[in-house]
Amino acid sequence: SGVGTFNTTISGLTEGPTVYVRAYVINSKGVAYSPSVTSFKICPTEFNVIHTEGLNGSPESKTITYHSISSGISKSALCWLTQNLGAEKQATSVTDASALSSGWYWQFNQLQGYKHDGTSYSPKNGWTPWITSISEWNVSWASTNDPCVRLLSSGWRLPTVSEWVNADDAPQFWLNYNDAFGSVLKLHAAGYLTAAAGALTGRGATGYYWSNSHVGSTYVDAYAMLVTSNSSSVVGLNKANATPVRCVRDALVPALASVSSVDVPTITMTGSSAKCTAIAGPDGGVNITERGFCWSTTNPIPAITDNKIMSGLGVGSFTETISGLNEGVTVYVRAYVMNSKGTSYSPSVSSFKICLPVSVIHEIGINGAPESKSITYQTISTNISGLAKCWITQNLGSAQPALSVSDATESSSGWYWQFNRLQGYKHDGNSYIPVRAWITSISEWNVGWAASIDPCTRLLGNRWRLPTYTEFYNADDQPQYWQNAGHAFNSVLRLHPAGYLAAANGALVGRGVTGYYWTSSYVGSTYENGYALGFGSGSSSVVSLNKAIATPLRCLKD
Repeated sequence: SGVGTFNTTISGLTEGPTVYVRAYVINSKGVAYSPSVTSFKICPTEFNVIHTEGLNGSPESKTITYHSISSGISKSALCWLTQNLGAEKQATSVTDASALSSGWYWQFNQLQGYKHDGTSYSPKNGWTPWITSISEWNVSWASTNDPCVRLLSSGWRLPTVSEWVNADDAPQFWLNYNDAFGSVLKLHAAGYLTAAAGALTGRGATGYYWSNSHVGSTYVDAYAMLVTSNSSSVVGLNKANATPVRCVRDALVPALASVSSVDVPTITMTGSSAKCTAIAGPDGGVNITERGFCWSTTNPIPAITDNKIMSGLGVGSFTETISGLNEGVTVYVRAYVMNSKGTSYSPSVSSFKICLPVSVIHEIGINGAPESKSITYQTISTNISGLAKCWITQNLGSAQPALSVSDATESSSGWYWQFNRLQGYKHDGNSYIPVRAWITSISEWNVGWAASIDPCTRLLGNRWRLPTYTEFYNADDQPQYWQNAGHAFNSVLRLHPAGYLAAANGALVGRGVTGYYWTSSYVGSTYENGYALGFGSGSSSVVSLNKAIATPLRCLKD
Protein backbone atom coordinates (compact mmCIF):
# COMPACT_ATOMS: atom_id res chain seq x y z
CA SER A 1 0.00 0.00 0.00
CA GLY A 2 0.98 3.65 -0.22
CA VAL A 3 2.93 5.73 -2.73
CA GLY A 4 6.44 5.05 -4.08
CA THR A 5 8.26 2.40 -6.03
CA PHE A 6 7.00 -1.15 -5.77
CA ASN A 7 7.93 -4.40 -7.47
CA THR A 8 7.06 -8.06 -7.60
CA THR A 9 7.88 -11.17 -9.63
CA ILE A 10 5.54 -12.79 -12.15
CA SER A 11 6.21 -16.53 -12.03
CA GLY A 12 5.23 -19.53 -14.09
CA LEU A 13 6.12 -17.96 -17.46
CA THR A 14 7.63 -19.77 -20.43
CA GLU A 15 9.56 -18.79 -23.55
CA GLY A 16 7.30 -17.96 -26.46
CA PRO A 17 4.05 -16.30 -25.39
CA THR A 18 3.73 -12.52 -25.17
CA VAL A 19 2.95 -11.27 -21.67
CA TYR A 20 0.88 -8.07 -21.28
CA VAL A 21 1.14 -6.25 -17.95
CA ARG A 22 -0.18 -3.10 -16.25
CA ALA A 23 0.28 -1.78 -12.75
CA TYR A 24 -2.79 -0.78 -10.78
CA VAL A 25 -3.56 1.22 -7.60
CA ILE A 26 -6.71 1.37 -5.49
CA ASN A 27 -7.97 4.13 -3.22
CA SER A 28 -11.40 5.16 -1.97
CA LYS A 29 -12.24 6.66 -5.37
CA GLY A 30 -11.63 3.39 -7.23
CA VAL A 31 -9.03 1.53 -9.36
CA ALA A 32 -6.49 3.22 -11.66
CA TYR A 33 -4.13 1.52 -14.18
CA SER A 34 -0.85 2.31 -15.89
CA PRO A 35 -1.33 4.79 -18.78
CA SER A 36 0.01 2.19 -21.24
CA VAL A 37 0.30 -1.57 -21.45
CA THR A 38 3.76 -3.08 -21.29
CA SER A 39 4.33 -6.29 -23.23
CA PHE A 40 7.31 -8.60 -23.16
CA LYS A 41 8.51 -12.11 -23.87
CA ILE A 42 10.71 -14.43 -21.89
CA CYS A 43 13.94 -14.37 -23.91
CA PRO A 44 17.10 -16.36 -23.21
CA THR A 45 19.67 -13.99 -21.71
CA GLU A 46 22.30 -16.27 -23.20
CA PHE A 47 22.44 -19.57 -25.07
CA ASN A 48 25.20 -21.60 -26.69
CA VAL A 49 25.22 -22.72 -30.32
CA ILE A 50 27.71 -25.11 -31.91
CA HIS A 51 28.42 -23.94 -35.47
CA THR A 52 30.07 -26.48 -37.79
CA GLU A 53 31.85 -25.37 -40.97
CA GLY A 54 29.80 -26.29 -44.02
CA LEU A 55 26.66 -27.13 -42.02
CA ASN A 56 23.67 -24.84 -42.67
CA GLY A 57 25.91 -22.26 -44.35
CA SER A 58 28.36 -21.74 -41.49
CA PRO A 59 31.73 -20.50 -42.84
CA GLU A 60 33.71 -21.83 -39.87
CA SER A 61 33.46 -24.10 -36.85
CA LYS A 62 33.07 -22.52 -33.43
CA THR A 63 30.78 -22.43 -30.42
CA ILE A 64 29.20 -19.05 -29.73
CA THR A 65 27.35 -17.77 -26.68
CA TYR A 66 24.54 -15.57 -28.00
CA HIS A 67 22.63 -12.99 -25.95
CA SER A 68 19.12 -11.73 -26.52
CA ILE A 69 16.68 -9.21 -25.11
CA SER A 70 12.92 -8.75 -25.06
CA SER A 71 11.99 -5.50 -26.78
CA GLY A 72 8.95 -3.83 -28.30
CA ILE A 73 11.19 -1.63 -30.45
CA SER A 74 9.47 -2.99 -33.59
CA LYS A 75 5.97 -2.21 -32.18
CA SER A 76 5.42 -5.71 -30.80
CA ALA A 77 7.28 -7.75 -28.22
CA LEU A 78 10.04 -9.83 -29.83
CA CYS A 79 13.26 -11.47 -28.75
CA TRP A 80 16.20 -9.79 -30.51
CA LEU A 81 19.81 -10.89 -30.61
CA THR A 82 22.08 -8.18 -29.22
CA GLN A 83 25.03 -9.29 -31.38
CA ASN A 84 25.40 -10.19 -35.05
CA LEU A 85 24.94 -13.75 -36.19
CA GLY A 86 28.37 -15.40 -36.12
CA ALA A 87 29.81 -12.72 -33.80
CA GLU A 88 31.57 -14.01 -30.73
CA LYS A 89 30.68 -10.92 -28.74
CA GLN A 90 28.56 -7.79 -28.73
CA ALA A 91 30.26 -4.76 -30.28
CA THR A 92 32.21 -2.68 -27.78
CA SER A 93 31.51 0.58 -29.64
CA VAL A 94 29.62 1.81 -32.69
CA THR A 95 32.89 1.88 -34.66
CA ASP A 96 34.13 -1.53 -33.49
CA ALA A 97 35.89 -2.89 -36.60
CA SER A 98 36.87 -6.29 -35.23
CA ALA A 99 35.92 -9.54 -36.93
CA LEU A 100 34.87 -10.98 -33.56
CA SER A 101 32.11 -8.34 -33.19
CA SER A 102 31.15 -8.09 -36.86
CA GLY A 103 30.20 -11.73 -37.31
CA TRP A 104 29.46 -13.27 -40.69
CA TYR A 105 28.04 -11.82 -43.91
CA TRP A 106 25.32 -13.06 -46.28
CA GLN A 107 24.18 -12.22 -49.79
CA PHE A 108 20.40 -11.88 -50.06
CA ASN A 109 18.46 -15.16 -50.08
CA GLN A 110 21.68 -17.21 -50.08
CA LEU A 111 22.36 -19.81 -47.42
CA GLN A 112 26.16 -19.58 -47.48
CA GLY A 113 27.67 -17.22 -44.93
CA TYR A 114 31.10 -15.62 -45.30
CA LYS A 115 33.74 -14.75 -42.74
CA HIS A 116 36.06 -11.81 -43.42
CA ASP A 117 39.28 -11.55 -41.40
CA GLY A 118 40.06 -8.06 -42.69
CA THR A 119 42.19 -9.35 -45.56
CA SER A 120 40.01 -11.85 -47.41
CA TYR A 121 36.70 -13.65 -47.15
CA SER A 122 36.14 -17.37 -46.69
CA PRO A 123 35.05 -19.84 -47.86
CA LYS A 124 36.58 -18.83 -51.19
CA ASN A 125 37.50 -22.17 -52.72
CA GLY A 126 34.56 -24.28 -51.69
CA TRP A 127 30.78 -24.40 -51.85
CA THR A 128 29.58 -21.73 -54.30
CA PRO A 129 32.02 -19.11 -55.63
CA TRP A 130 31.20 -15.46 -54.96
CA ILE A 131 27.95 -14.45 -56.64
CA THR A 132 28.32 -11.09 -58.38
CA SER A 133 24.69 -10.67 -59.43
CA ILE A 134 21.35 -11.83 -58.00
CA SER A 135 18.24 -11.12 -60.07
CA GLU A 136 14.99 -12.48 -58.59
CA TRP A 137 11.59 -10.95 -59.29
CA ASN A 138 9.30 -10.60 -56.23
CA VAL A 139 11.41 -13.05 -54.22
CA SER A 140 11.94 -12.54 -50.50
CA TRP A 141 14.31 -14.55 -48.34
CA ALA A 142 13.15 -18.19 -48.30
CA SER A 143 12.91 -19.73 -44.85
CA THR A 144 14.97 -22.69 -46.13
CA ASN A 145 17.84 -20.25 -46.75
CA ASP A 146 17.25 -17.99 -43.74
CA PRO A 147 20.53 -18.15 -41.76
CA CYS A 148 18.72 -17.44 -38.49
CA VAL A 149 16.39 -20.39 -39.12
CA ARG A 150 19.18 -22.72 -40.22
CA LEU A 151 21.91 -21.75 -37.73
CA LEU A 152 19.83 -21.01 -34.60
CA SER A 153 16.50 -22.79 -35.33
CA SER A 154 13.81 -22.90 -32.57
CA GLY A 155 11.86 -19.94 -34.05
CA TRP A 156 14.68 -17.48 -34.81
CA ARG A 157 14.35 -15.67 -38.17
CA LEU A 158 15.38 -12.55 -40.08
CA PRO A 159 13.47 -9.30 -39.33
CA THR A 160 10.88 -8.07 -41.82
CA VAL A 161 11.18 -4.66 -43.47
CA SER A 162 8.33 -3.41 -41.25
CA GLU A 163 10.16 -4.46 -38.11
CA TRP A 164 13.27 -2.53 -39.18
CA VAL A 165 11.20 0.52 -40.16
CA ASN A 166 9.49 0.49 -36.76
CA ALA A 167 12.80 0.13 -34.90
CA ASP A 168 14.15 3.16 -36.77
CA ASP A 169 10.94 5.19 -36.38
CA ALA A 170 9.36 7.02 -33.44
CA PRO A 171 9.67 6.88 -30.51
CA GLN A 172 13.29 5.82 -31.09
CA PHE A 173 13.69 8.09 -34.13
CA TRP A 174 17.25 7.03 -34.90
CA LEU A 175 19.19 9.73 -36.74
CA ASN A 176 22.58 8.03 -37.04
CA TYR A 177 24.60 4.99 -36.00
CA ASN A 178 25.10 6.39 -32.49
CA ASP A 179 21.34 6.17 -31.93
CA ALA A 180 21.24 2.61 -33.29
CA PHE A 181 24.13 1.51 -31.10
CA GLY A 182 22.68 3.30 -28.09
CA SER A 183 19.44 1.31 -28.44
CA VAL A 184 18.77 -2.04 -26.80
CA LEU A 185 19.80 -3.74 -30.07
CA LYS A 186 23.38 -2.36 -29.96
CA LEU A 187 23.58 -2.18 -33.78
CA HIS A 188 27.01 -1.09 -34.94
CA ALA A 189 28.85 -0.30 -38.16
CA ALA A 190 30.00 -3.80 -39.15
CA GLY A 191 30.45 -2.95 -42.84
CA TYR A 192 29.53 -5.16 -45.81
CA LEU A 193 31.11 -7.21 -48.61
CA THR A 194 30.77 -5.69 -52.08
CA ALA A 195 28.77 -7.37 -54.82
CA ALA A 196 31.63 -7.13 -57.30
CA ALA A 197 34.30 -9.10 -55.47
CA GLY A 198 33.39 -9.65 -51.82
CA ALA A 199 35.69 -6.83 -50.70
CA LEU A 200 35.23 -5.66 -47.11
CA THR A 201 33.87 -2.11 -47.09
CA GLY A 202 32.99 0.29 -44.28
CA ARG A 203 33.70 -1.91 -41.27
CA GLY A 204 33.73 0.58 -38.40
CA ALA A 205 32.01 3.27 -40.48
CA THR A 206 28.87 1.86 -42.14
CA GLY A 207 26.30 -0.71 -41.13
CA TYR A 208 23.86 -2.62 -43.36
CA TYR A 209 21.55 -5.30 -41.97
CA TRP A 210 19.30 -7.36 -44.24
CA SER A 211 15.58 -7.65 -43.78
CA ASN A 212 13.88 -10.72 -45.28
CA SER A 213 11.93 -8.52 -47.72
CA HIS A 214 12.51 -7.80 -51.41
CA VAL A 215 11.98 -4.47 -53.15
CA GLY A 216 9.00 -5.04 -55.41
CA SER A 217 9.95 -2.60 -58.15
CA THR A 218 13.31 -4.16 -59.05
CA TYR A 219 14.82 -7.53 -59.71
CA VAL A 220 18.12 -6.85 -58.00
CA ASP A 221 17.39 -4.99 -54.72
CA ALA A 222 16.13 -5.93 -51.28
CA TYR A 223 15.50 -3.92 -48.11
CA ALA A 224 18.21 -3.43 -45.51
CA MET A 225 18.65 -1.33 -42.39
CA LEU A 226 21.39 1.28 -42.98
CA VAL A 227 23.21 3.15 -40.21
CA THR A 228 26.04 5.65 -40.75
CA SER A 229 27.52 8.57 -38.83
CA ASN A 230 24.85 10.95 -40.20
CA SER A 231 21.91 8.80 -41.29
CA SER A 232 19.64 5.93 -40.34
CA SER A 233 16.98 4.47 -42.60
CA VAL A 234 15.71 1.38 -44.40
CA VAL A 235 17.05 1.38 -47.97
CA GLY A 236 17.08 -0.75 -51.10
CA LEU A 237 20.39 -2.61 -51.47
CA ASN A 238 21.86 -4.72 -54.27
CA LYS A 239 21.16 -8.34 -53.30
CA ALA A 240 24.66 -9.44 -54.28
CA ASN A 241 26.18 -7.35 -51.48
CA ALA A 242 26.72 -9.35 -48.29
CA THR A 243 25.72 -7.83 -44.95
CA PRO A 244 25.64 -9.01 -41.34
CA VAL A 245 22.28 -10.16 -40.00
CA ARG A 246 20.39 -9.79 -36.74
CA CYS A 247 17.86 -12.41 -35.71
CA VAL A 248 14.46 -12.07 -34.01
CA ARG A 249 12.05 -14.56 -32.51
CA ASP A 250 8.28 -14.38 -32.06
CA ALA A 251 7.95 -17.64 -30.16
CA LEU A 252 9.88 -20.76 -29.26
CA VAL A 253 9.13 -23.06 -32.21
CA PRO A 254 10.57 -26.57 -31.92
CA ALA A 255 12.24 -27.79 -35.10
CA LEU A 256 14.27 -30.74 -36.33
CA ALA A 257 17.79 -30.85 -34.95
CA SER A 258 20.88 -30.59 -37.16
CA VAL A 259 23.90 -32.84 -37.48
CA SER A 260 27.09 -32.46 -39.51
CA SER A 261 28.40 -34.73 -42.22
CA VAL A 262 30.59 -37.59 -41.03
CA ASP A 263 34.36 -37.42 -40.80
CA VAL A 264 36.21 -40.74 -41.16
CA PRO A 265 39.94 -40.20 -40.53
CA THR A 266 42.08 -42.76 -42.36
CA ILE A 267 44.46 -42.87 -39.40
CA THR A 268 41.75 -44.56 -37.31
CA MET A 269 41.18 -47.39 -39.78
CA THR A 270 42.13 -51.01 -39.23
CA GLY A 271 41.75 -53.82 -41.74
CA SER A 272 38.10 -54.22 -40.71
CA SER A 273 36.97 -51.07 -38.89
CA ALA A 274 36.82 -47.28 -39.03
CA LYS A 275 35.94 -44.54 -36.54
CA CYS A 276 33.25 -42.05 -37.51
CA THR A 277 32.82 -38.59 -35.96
CA ALA A 278 30.02 -36.02 -36.34
CA ILE A 279 28.73 -32.95 -34.48
CA ALA A 280 25.12 -32.63 -33.32
CA GLY A 281 23.52 -29.19 -33.05
CA PRO A 282 21.66 -26.93 -32.93
CA ASP A 283 19.03 -29.06 -31.23
CA GLY A 284 15.97 -27.29 -32.70
CA GLY A 285 14.85 -25.96 -29.33
CA VAL A 286 14.06 -29.39 -27.86
CA ASN A 287 16.39 -32.02 -26.46
CA ILE A 288 18.14 -34.48 -28.78
CA THR A 289 17.04 -37.84 -27.41
CA GLU A 290 19.11 -40.07 -29.70
CA ARG A 291 22.02 -39.69 -32.07
CA GLY A 292 24.33 -42.00 -33.95
CA PHE A 293 25.41 -43.31 -37.36
CA CYS A 294 23.64 -45.34 -40.02
CA TRP A 295 25.65 -47.08 -42.72
CA SER A 296 25.48 -49.49 -45.61
CA THR A 297 27.70 -51.07 -48.26
CA THR A 298 24.80 -51.37 -50.73
CA ASN A 299 22.50 -48.39 -50.09
CA PRO A 300 24.19 -45.11 -51.21
CA ILE A 301 21.73 -43.13 -49.03
CA PRO A 302 21.73 -45.02 -45.74
CA ALA A 303 18.97 -44.57 -43.18
CA ILE A 304 18.32 -45.83 -39.65
CA THR A 305 16.57 -48.83 -41.22
CA ASP A 306 20.02 -49.97 -42.43
CA ASN A 307 22.90 -50.64 -40.03
CA LYS A 308 22.66 -48.29 -37.04
CA ILE A 309 25.01 -47.42 -34.18
CA MET A 310 23.58 -45.26 -31.37
CA SER A 311 25.86 -42.75 -29.64
CA GLY A 312 24.16 -41.07 -26.70
CA LEU A 313 22.11 -37.87 -26.77
CA GLY A 314 22.42 -34.08 -26.72
CA VAL A 315 24.48 -31.63 -28.75
CA GLY A 316 28.22 -31.83 -29.36
CA SER A 317 30.76 -34.13 -31.00
CA PHE A 318 30.28 -37.90 -30.94
CA THR A 319 32.34 -40.83 -32.26
CA GLU A 320 31.65 -44.51 -32.87
CA THR A 321 33.45 -47.38 -34.62
CA ILE A 322 31.98 -49.29 -37.56
CA SER A 323 33.29 -52.86 -37.49
CA GLY A 324 33.14 -55.89 -39.75
CA LEU A 325 34.38 -54.06 -42.86
CA ASN A 326 36.53 -55.33 -45.73
CA GLU A 327 39.16 -53.65 -47.90
CA GLY A 328 37.95 -52.66 -51.35
CA VAL A 329 34.30 -52.19 -50.34
CA THR A 330 32.77 -48.69 -50.38
CA VAL A 331 30.97 -47.83 -47.13
CA TYR A 332 28.21 -45.18 -47.15
CA VAL A 333 27.52 -43.45 -43.84
CA ARG A 334 25.38 -40.64 -42.42
CA ALA A 335 24.94 -39.33 -38.91
CA TYR A 336 21.43 -38.96 -37.53
CA VAL A 337 19.80 -37.13 -34.61
CA MET A 338 16.33 -37.44 -33.10
CA ASN A 339 14.20 -35.04 -31.10
CA SER A 340 10.46 -34.75 -30.53
CA LYS A 341 10.04 -33.30 -34.04
CA GLY A 342 11.54 -36.34 -35.75
CA THR A 343 14.76 -37.67 -37.28
CA SER A 344 17.23 -35.66 -39.34
CA TYR A 345 20.39 -36.73 -41.13
CA SER A 346 23.75 -35.33 -42.22
CA PRO A 347 23.33 -32.93 -45.16
CA SER A 348 25.51 -35.21 -47.32
CA VAL A 349 26.45 -38.88 -47.41
CA SER A 350 30.07 -39.69 -46.58
CA SER A 351 31.61 -42.65 -48.36
CA PHE A 352 34.96 -44.26 -47.66
CA LYS A 353 37.09 -47.34 -48.17
CA ILE A 354 39.38 -49.10 -45.75
CA CYS A 355 42.79 -47.67 -46.68
CA LEU A 356 45.92 -48.94 -44.94
CA PRO A 357 49.63 -48.12 -45.29
CA VAL A 358 51.40 -50.08 -48.04
CA SER A 359 54.89 -51.45 -47.29
CA VAL A 360 56.94 -52.31 -50.40
CA ILE A 361 60.48 -53.55 -50.98
CA HIS A 362 61.59 -51.99 -54.27
CA GLU A 363 64.48 -53.68 -56.11
CA ILE A 364 66.52 -51.92 -58.77
CA GLY A 365 65.59 -53.02 -62.28
CA ILE A 366 62.44 -54.85 -61.15
CA ASN A 367 59.20 -53.34 -62.53
CA GLY A 368 61.00 -50.12 -63.46
CA ALA A 369 62.43 -49.24 -60.03
CA PRO A 370 65.57 -47.10 -60.49
CA GLU A 371 66.99 -48.07 -57.08
CA SER A 372 66.53 -50.54 -54.26
CA LYS A 373 64.83 -49.39 -51.06
CA SER A 374 61.98 -50.23 -48.72
CA ILE A 375 59.12 -47.73 -48.43
CA THR A 376 55.96 -47.62 -46.37
CA TYR A 377 53.45 -45.54 -48.31
CA GLN A 378 50.85 -43.62 -46.33
CA THR A 379 47.30 -43.69 -47.70
CA ILE A 380 44.01 -41.90 -47.30
CA SER A 381 40.38 -42.57 -48.19
CA THR A 382 38.88 -39.59 -50.02
CA ASN A 383 36.12 -38.62 -52.45
CA ILE A 384 38.26 -35.86 -53.94
CA SER A 385 38.12 -37.51 -57.38
CA GLY A 386 34.32 -37.88 -57.25
CA LEU A 387 34.07 -41.35 -55.67
CA ALA A 388 35.63 -42.98 -52.63
CA LYS A 389 39.16 -44.14 -53.48
CA CYS A 390 42.36 -44.97 -51.62
CA TRP A 391 45.21 -42.63 -52.57
CA ILE A 392 48.84 -42.68 -51.51
CA THR A 393 49.74 -39.36 -49.86
CA GLN A 394 53.33 -39.29 -51.12
CA ASN A 395 54.89 -39.66 -54.54
CA LEU A 396 55.70 -43.09 -55.90
CA GLY A 397 59.30 -43.82 -54.94
CA SER A 398 59.47 -41.12 -52.24
CA ALA A 399 60.70 -42.06 -48.78
CA GLN A 400 58.27 -39.65 -47.11
CA PRO A 401 55.38 -37.26 -47.77
CA ALA A 402 56.47 -33.71 -48.64
CA LEU A 403 57.22 -31.58 -45.60
CA SER A 404 56.15 -28.29 -47.22
CA VAL A 405 54.81 -26.95 -50.49
CA SER A 406 58.35 -25.92 -51.48
CA ASP A 407 60.06 -29.13 -50.34
CA ALA A 408 62.82 -29.68 -52.94
CA THR A 409 64.36 -32.80 -51.42
CA GLU A 410 64.86 -35.99 -53.41
CA SER A 411 63.44 -38.05 -50.53
CA SER A 412 60.06 -36.27 -50.81
CA SER A 413 59.99 -35.93 -54.61
CA GLY A 414 60.29 -39.61 -55.44
CA TRP A 415 60.90 -40.99 -58.93
CA TYR A 416 59.96 -39.69 -62.39
CA TRP A 417 58.35 -41.39 -65.40
CA GLN A 418 57.91 -40.55 -69.07
CA PHE A 419 54.40 -41.15 -70.39
CA ASN A 420 53.45 -44.80 -70.99
CA ARG A 421 56.88 -46.04 -70.01
CA LEU A 422 57.63 -48.49 -67.19
CA GLN A 423 61.14 -47.28 -66.42
CA GLY A 424 61.34 -44.84 -63.51
CA TYR A 425 64.15 -42.34 -62.93
CA LYS A 426 65.75 -41.06 -59.77
CA HIS A 427 67.30 -37.59 -59.79
CA ASP A 428 69.64 -36.63 -56.94
CA GLY A 429 69.77 -32.97 -57.95
CA ASN A 430 72.80 -33.42 -60.20
CA SER A 431 71.95 -36.31 -62.52
CA TYR A 432 69.37 -38.98 -63.19
CA ILE A 433 69.65 -42.77 -63.12
CA PRO A 434 69.59 -45.04 -65.07
CA VAL A 435 71.22 -42.92 -67.80
CA ARG A 436 71.10 -45.55 -70.53
CA ALA A 437 67.33 -45.50 -71.03
CA TRP A 438 66.37 -41.85 -71.63
CA ILE A 439 63.92 -41.24 -74.51
CA THR A 440 63.93 -37.78 -76.09
CA SER A 441 60.71 -38.14 -78.13
CA ILE A 442 57.51 -40.19 -77.76
CA SER A 443 54.99 -40.14 -80.62
CA GLU A 444 51.98 -42.43 -80.17
CA TRP A 445 48.55 -41.85 -81.74
CA ASN A 446 45.52 -42.38 -79.47
CA VAL A 447 47.53 -44.32 -76.91
CA GLY A 448 46.93 -43.96 -73.16
CA TRP A 449 49.04 -45.52 -70.44
CA ALA A 450 48.88 -49.30 -70.87
CA ALA A 451 47.67 -51.11 -67.76
CA SER A 452 50.39 -53.74 -68.22
CA ILE A 453 53.15 -51.16 -67.66
CA ASP A 454 51.36 -48.89 -65.19
CA PRO A 455 54.08 -48.20 -62.55
CA CYS A 456 51.48 -48.04 -59.77
CA THR A 457 50.24 -51.52 -60.59
CA ARG A 458 53.68 -52.99 -61.15
CA LEU A 459 55.34 -51.43 -58.08
CA LEU A 460 52.50 -51.42 -55.52
CA GLY A 461 50.41 -54.40 -56.60
CA ASN A 462 47.06 -55.22 -58.11
CA ARG A 463 44.28 -52.61 -57.96
CA TRP A 464 46.74 -49.73 -57.59
CA ARG A 465 46.81 -47.60 -60.74
CA LEU A 466 47.40 -44.14 -62.19
CA PRO A 467 44.59 -41.56 -61.94
CA THR A 468 42.57 -40.83 -65.06
CA TYR A 469 42.16 -37.39 -66.59
CA THR A 470 38.68 -37.14 -65.00
CA GLU A 471 39.91 -38.07 -61.53
CA PHE A 472 42.61 -35.39 -61.45
CA TYR A 473 40.20 -32.90 -63.07
CA ASN A 474 37.64 -33.55 -60.30
CA ALA A 475 40.32 -33.18 -57.61
CA ASP A 476 41.26 -29.77 -59.02
CA ASP A 477 37.64 -28.65 -59.53
CA GLN A 478 34.80 -27.71 -57.15
CA PRO A 479 34.50 -27.91 -54.25
CA GLN A 480 38.29 -27.91 -53.81
CA TYR A 481 38.78 -25.29 -56.55
CA TRP A 482 42.57 -25.36 -56.42
CA GLN A 483 44.17 -22.14 -57.66
CA ASN A 484 47.83 -22.84 -56.97
CA ALA A 485 50.37 -25.26 -55.53
CA GLY A 486 49.47 -24.22 -51.99
CA HIS A 487 45.91 -25.42 -52.44
CA ALA A 488 47.08 -28.77 -53.86
CA PHE A 489 49.52 -29.24 -50.97
CA ASN A 490 46.95 -28.31 -48.34
CA SER A 491 44.50 -30.87 -49.71
CA VAL A 492 44.23 -34.41 -48.36
CA LEU A 493 46.53 -35.59 -51.19
CA ARG A 494 49.45 -33.35 -50.08
CA LEU A 495 50.58 -32.87 -53.69
CA HIS A 496 53.64 -30.64 -53.98
CA PRO A 497 55.82 -29.14 -56.74
CA ALA A 498 58.32 -31.97 -57.17
CA GLY A 499 59.48 -30.64 -60.55
CA TYR A 500 60.00 -32.69 -63.72
CA LEU A 501 62.73 -34.01 -66.00
CA ALA A 502 63.08 -32.17 -69.33
CA ALA A 503 62.24 -34.08 -72.52
CA ALA A 504 65.45 -33.05 -74.29
CA ASN A 505 67.99 -34.37 -71.81
CA GLY A 506 66.36 -35.43 -68.53
CA ALA A 507 67.51 -32.28 -66.69
CA LEU A 508 65.73 -31.56 -63.40
CA VAL A 509 63.45 -28.52 -63.67
CA GLY A 510 61.36 -26.70 -61.06
CA ARG A 511 61.73 -28.98 -58.04
CA GLY A 512 60.14 -27.05 -55.16
CA VAL A 513 58.46 -24.61 -57.60
CA THR A 514 56.51 -26.46 -60.30
CA GLY A 515 54.52 -29.68 -60.17
CA TYR A 516 53.32 -32.05 -62.91
CA TYR A 517 51.65 -35.41 -62.29
CA TRP A 518 50.76 -37.74 -65.15
CA THR A 519 47.27 -39.09 -65.65
CA SER A 520 46.74 -42.33 -67.58
CA SER A 521 44.97 -40.42 -70.38
CA TYR A 522 46.30 -39.33 -73.77
CA VAL A 523 45.46 -36.13 -75.67
CA GLY A 524 43.51 -37.22 -78.72
CA SER A 525 44.50 -34.35 -81.00
CA THR A 526 48.26 -34.96 -80.94
CA TYR A 527 50.78 -37.80 -81.13
CA GLU A 528 53.17 -36.34 -78.59
CA ASN A 529 51.08 -35.20 -75.60
CA GLY A 530 49.36 -36.75 -72.61
CA TYR A 531 47.31 -35.19 -69.82
CA ALA A 532 48.92 -34.18 -66.53
CA LEU A 533 47.85 -32.20 -63.49
CA GLY A 534 50.06 -29.11 -63.42
CA PHE A 535 50.38 -26.37 -60.83
CA GLY A 536 52.66 -23.60 -59.67
CA SER A 537 52.49 -20.51 -57.49
CA GLY A 538 49.57 -19.00 -59.44
CA SER A 539 47.75 -21.76 -61.32
CA SER A 540 46.37 -25.28 -61.10
CA SER A 541 44.76 -27.29 -63.92
CA VAL A 542 44.93 -30.46 -65.97
CA VAL A 543 47.10 -29.66 -69.01
CA SER A 544 48.46 -31.21 -72.18
CA LEU A 545 52.12 -32.19 -71.67
CA ASN A 546 54.88 -33.57 -73.91
CA LYS A 547 54.99 -37.32 -73.30
CA ALA A 548 58.81 -37.32 -73.21
CA ILE A 549 58.80 -35.16 -70.07
CA ALA A 550 59.13 -37.26 -66.90
CA THR A 551 56.92 -36.40 -63.93
CA PRO A 552 56.31 -37.87 -60.47
CA LEU A 553 53.30 -40.16 -60.03
CA ARG A 554 50.48 -40.49 -57.55
CA CYS A 555 48.60 -43.79 -57.28
CA LEU A 556 45.08 -44.72 -56.25
CA LYS A 557 42.96 -47.83 -56.08
CA ASP A 558 39.27 -48.59 -56.35
